[in-house]
Amino acid sequence: MDKNTYKGADMDREYKNKIYEDAGVKNGSAGKAMAAVAALLLALMLTLSSCGNAESAGAASDTGKVAATSTTAEYDAASKAEMFTERDLSADYDESEAETITLSGSSAKTSAASGVSIDGSTVTITAEGVYVVSGTLNDGQIIIEADDAAKVQIVLDGASITSKTSAAIYVKSADKVFVTTAAGTENTLANGGSFTADGDTNVDGAVFAKDDITFNGSGSLTVDSPAGHGIVGKDDVKIAGGTVTINAAEHGVQANDSVRVAEADITVNAQAKDGIHVSDDADEEEGTESDSFFYMADGILTISAGDDGIHADAEALIEGGAIDVSDSYEGIEALNIKVSGGDIKVAATDDGFNAAGGNASSGSQTFGEGDWGSARGGGMMNDGGSNGSISISGGNIYITAGGDGVDSNGSVEISGGYTVVCGPSQGDTSVLDYNSTATITGGTFIGTGGAGMAENFSSAEQGLIAVSVGNQSAGSTVTLKNEAGDVIAEVTPQLDYAVVYISTEDMAQGETYTLTAGSYSESITLSDLMYSTLSGGMGGSFGGGGPRGGMNADGQNGGMMGDPGYGEDMNGGMGGHGQRGGMNDEMSGSGGDFRGGETDGMTGATQLPGDETA
Repeated sequence: MDKNTYKGADMDREYKNKIYEDAGVKNGSAGKAMAAVAALLLALMLTLSSCGNAESAGAASDTGKVAATSTTAEYDAASKAEMFTERDLSADYDESEAETITLSGSSAKTSAASGVSIDGSTVTITAEGVYVVSGTLNDGQIIIEADDAAKVQIVLDGASITSKTSAAIYVKSADKVFVTTAAGTENTLANGGSFTADGDTNVDGAVFAKDDITFNGSGSLTVDSPAGHGIVGKDDVKIAGGTVTINAAEHGVQANDSVRVAEADITVNAQAKDGIHVSDDADEEEGTESDSFFYMADGILTISAGDDGIHADAEALIEGGAIDVSDSYEGIEALNIKVSGGDIKVAATDDGFNAAGGNASSGSQTFGEGDWGSARGGGMMNDGGSNGSISISGGNIYITAGGDGVDSNGSVEISGGYTVVCGPSQGDTSVLDYNSTATITGGTFIGTGGAGMAENFSSAEQGLIAVSVGNQSAGSTVTLKNEAGDVIAEVTPQLDYAVVYISTEDMAQGETYTLTAGSYSESITLSDLMYSTLSGGMGGSFGGGGPRGGMNADGQNGGMMGDPGYGEDMNGGMGGHGQRGGMNDEMSGSGGDFRGGETDGMTGATQLPGDETA
């Protein structure tokens, strides 16, 4: 493996250790989690050692792209070999049979007798083949306009291409384009600060592809887009190798069908929008269910975003690798979020994980059948319906959230992995927020956060403690010990907190545990599997969040959070806070307030209007 492909095993190990150093997780079950991390790291390193060797990666031949899958389908069979072809992962080419394209300021030359035309600083590739590109274009571009069945591989061998008013690489037509970075080289693709439409095509990325595009290799690539998106793909975008840095004013990577990550070290800086954004506007226009998804098998993905870290309309599927969303509005958002492996660290000013429908950014509003909550105590309008889901069956997750830590407009299911959620104690937020059921059957879950909207799991198949602990300061360690004095779980929250959740496979019914959290200490006997002192009671009698407000014509985010509504029946819980309100004529509207729902046949009060101005 070329060391340029990753930051090295030491840095990879340092990154993974830092997740838990920041979380303050140690001892007891946490020690088991660290052992799991070590095992995961070993497996990851073994996988990385096969970079460039397609056979050892077990990939299929390049016979066509993976068929899009409906949001109702199960992705349990998702695997790296199904998501990536052999050629995606190998990045191999025969240099003796490749054509060369040499760039020189405002001109270029090629060794190709046919299949390449040059007009000043514009290079157009019209035939299938491998093209090795080197040199610099100060204001030009490479256009791929080949047959719909053609596979074109562009090998960047110390190339720097800037287009002042368009995309540095513009794929007009092909079956698939591979952009390969040669080992030991540094390459740049950039837009100069403005975009000019190509007829009816709104070219708005430094790399713009109307067909499938894969980035691979073992060199480095920097994509700069000071006025638009970094990489735009109207079909699938795969990043399967190399060190890739994307700096964009808007979305870092935007794709219609999918974004897939493996065997790459990727850094995304998206100033105003999502780091990764997978959405197909045509689905909404046609009234069909979106199947746009994000998938990650391994590698490293670091994101700083002005809006969501990762947004996918249908699915966010994470099977391995390391993800660090260091700055975002919402960390990871998709209708269905499924984590079966990997190390994930998320910092969000609003929700950490958000299972919500809709294909726009965080200020959007979508409604559909089932948008009104059930009689579980959340009878109110939901954010995009109640068919979303968050499923965690493996991996190591640490979430710091200014809003809800884990928020699903449908269900939450935790069956494995190690999850730590750190939420604030102020405001109408919750460590856990859901609209149908939340179950834990395996793994470890540790959560700290606010008491105002605290919502418990609806069921558990292992010991669970969810208690109010008074107002505790950030840095006050939470520790759970068994009767023998052994530490079962320990965490040091980075934010103030008032409630604590702990559930591990080591906790058993009938056993007694000692919980300390700052100045709070209590001896708790699990007479049942679930022990709770939360005001919401067992089964989550609090409602889910209110709907998002709309966006103004400029696509900017809405304004203030709405206040919670309160159920007026005996059992009705509080309604969740409305998410961002809309912006209209540059006036910020606040989120609407919604009251509690129908429980035991007694109906809460009706919807209250939101404030007209902020």
